[in-house]
Amino acid sequence: MENGPSPLHVRILVFEDLPGIWTARSLEHDIVAESRSIEMAIQAVLRIMRAHADFDRRHNRAPLSAFRAAPQIYWNAFRGGSLLPWVAQLSHTVAGLAVEVTAAVAAERPHAHFVPRDRVLMESASHLPSVRL
Repeated sequence: MENGPSPLHVRILVFEDLPGIWTARSLEHDIVAESRSIEMAIQAVLRIMRAHADFDRRHNRAPLSAFRAAPQIYWNAFRGGSLLPWVAQLSHTVAGLAVEVTAAVAAERPHAHFVPRDRVLMESASHLPSVRL
């Protein structure tokens, strides 16, 4: 009996980015999608992965090889998150690509402790002399 390729392991972090808006982020291949429910956000990431894997196969590339891993803060949030056992059933949704899916919900937005970019720009420019027109 012939063995197929080993399955692609996909870890997905889910967090509420805004009230009622859930973000799902794949960790091994940094792909992000948003939706109004956890399940729909995860399904959206898997659909994006499938589309890119199909494209890659048509162009003789390794599936999802164009995507880097997600930044470390998302991996840390995944480790501290609550696993969603029902997500394993979604493994078959990425047709043509053997995938094992694991997902976790983060207790808070992983980037919640970052200072907003516009605030950083304002603070860095605060030392500049003001100009009157």
